[in-house]
Amino acid sequence: MDDWFCVTELAEGVWQLTEPGHVCCWLVAGAERAALIDTGCGFAPIRPVVEALTDRPVTVVHTHHHFDHVGGDREFEDVLIHPLGVAGLAASPPRALLDAYLTYATAQEETFGHYRRLDQRFFHLLEDCHRVRRLSDETLAAWQIDGVTATGEIEAGDVIDLGGRALEVLHTPGHSPDCVCLDLVGEGLLFGGDTVNTGPVYAQLPASDLVALQASLAMLAARAGTWSRVFCSHFMRTEVAPAFLARQAAAFARVLAGEVPLRPAEDCTGTTVREAVFDGFSVFLPEERAATEVAA
Repeated sequence: MDDWFCVTELAEGVWQLTEPGHVCCWLVAGAERAALIDTGCGFAPIRPVVEALTDRPVTVVHTHHHFDHVGGDREFEDVLIHPLGVAGLAASPPRALLDAYLTYATAQEETFGHYRRLDQRFFHLLEDCHRVRRLSDETLAAWQIDGVTATGEIEAGDVIDLGGRALEVLHTPGHSPDCVCLDLVGEGLLFGGDTVNTGPVYAQLPASDLVALQASLAMLAARAGTWSRVFCSHFMRTEVAPAFLARQAAAFARVLAGEVPLRPAEDCTGTTVREAVFDGFSVFLPEERAATEVAA
């Protein structure tokens, strides 16, 4: 799995480490330290990829504690997360959750072959950062994620000094209570974690809070002029313009007002949800929230 990660340089000393079809992490190197924003699924070691890009000491800075963002934590000594994510980070994800995700990942891999053939014939949009890699039988059998004890905590307004550049922590709860976004101060880059997404925004989880997520997106939208580029953790469109933030905030306001029809869908664990569909993204909601339902 030597090519598991697709590495893209976003700016000088800033890289996106993509596990295509799964999740993105970002590496930001300063003069003194580097920050690795999330560590991915843990299907393949991420530390060798990081060390090939920078010789700075590395601090892991988490956007939140969910399993697909913390899989490489055991490879690092310094791990920071919001206080509301400390307990979740320390707990190993349930085996049933990982197995459900593997079912999704396997189906995605099988489907991607058809998608790629159609793209090669008609559309010509796919790049290497979109190519879904194959999970070997050995990887499927061995995959597990161990709980990790955070070595430090980050809260709203904290500034992580890397030497000559810094990341500001923005607390953006909603997807989960511990969600944060990270602003590369003065450089126009926002790392949105799972607060911003170009596929379904996951607001259906037991700890999700629709009102909080709408408020978080509205707060980001109000600061949109600060950034020129916004990065998302999931799906194949992992960068959006700052104006996208206002579109998502407005979409959540419409969902909360009950103005959007909902259709049945499934999330990446096979859980039945309801989906509110917008132009270029959607919102997953708990099944019991369904108000107006339309056919799939």
